[in-house]
Amino acid sequence: MTDSAELDTNSGDVALWKGELEGLDHAVIRVPNLDEAVVWYQQLLGLAVTERRPGRVFLASPVTGRVVLGLVEGGTGLEYVSFRAHSADAFERVLGRLAGAGVEITRGSEGTRAGASDALRVSLPTGHLLEVLTAEPEAPNLMEGAHRPGAFDVRASHIQFRTTDVAGLTAFLSTFGFKSTTYVQLPDGAYFIQFLRVNDRHHQLAVLTGEPGVHHVALEVGEADFWRFLDNLALYKIPAEFGPARHYDGKFLSIYVRDPFGNRIEVTGPMEAIGFDTPPHSADQEPWYHMNMWGPQPPQSWETEWM
Repeated sequence: MTDSAELDTNSGDVALWKGELEGLDHAVIRVPNLDEAVVWYQQLLGLAVTERRPGRVFLASPVTGRVVLGLVEGGTGLEYVSFRAHSADAFERVLGRLAGAGVEITRGSEGTRAGASDALRVSLPTGHLLEVLTAEPEAPNLMEGAHRPGAFDVRASHIQFRTTDVAGLTAFLSTFGFKSTTYVQLPDGAYFIQFLRVNDRHHQLAVLTGEPGVHHVALEVGEADFWRFLDNLALYKIPAEFGPARHYDGKFLSIYVRDPFGNRIEVTGPMEAIGFDTPPHSADQEPWYHMNMWGPQPPQSWETEWM
């Protein structure tokens, strides 16, 4: 792997991307009542069911047909988060790095979304599962209900983990190809937060200090759709936990909601593009401005509760 454009060994052409991972493919969260959860997420963003298995449902953007979220019955929190490799060759390079580092790997696409040709899963130091999959590119596919009010072009955006060892988790994730974008370092040399990326957007993972857990799963819509989404919340009387706000790190619009079971979903506008080769840098603004450039700060629940 190099930081320059890589050679596609199948075609002999130079690829127009860097690194092995495209970005977040989907996340699967746990819910105690699957049927109730499906209705809620359909109301939230117009997500469409693409696949049902016993105790498990995959939900897709109705505009593209691409899976962005899965729900699995039993408890709350994150079951796994999945990142997509650019190609089968890129997948094998990630697999080789992990194996070379002595990381325990489970391989096989049986447990992930339909359309994956191969997948691997690794247990993170936080106890959560991170998956890398490879799949053939899907053509956009309008689904039933794609044009109804409240249906949006939804994309997977990012995940925020919490851990007592930000530096350790960051180092572990570098084996997958994650690079640091922005960080906050504490006086004792430990890190308060690291924003990590695998592509040219500001971050696809945020790693924040705290008891191990997942703070939120983030889904992205277009900027105009973001404001229409706020009216959708009002229509279904879904209260926001925090927002609307504009985060400084990534320069994107944001609002947080909790599903009926306590799982926190962030809905965002498009994230800032910074370039794959941007070097890591220390946060350079006041803490309140990083959280919300418009001023109002999160409630205590946002600070102390997570999935």
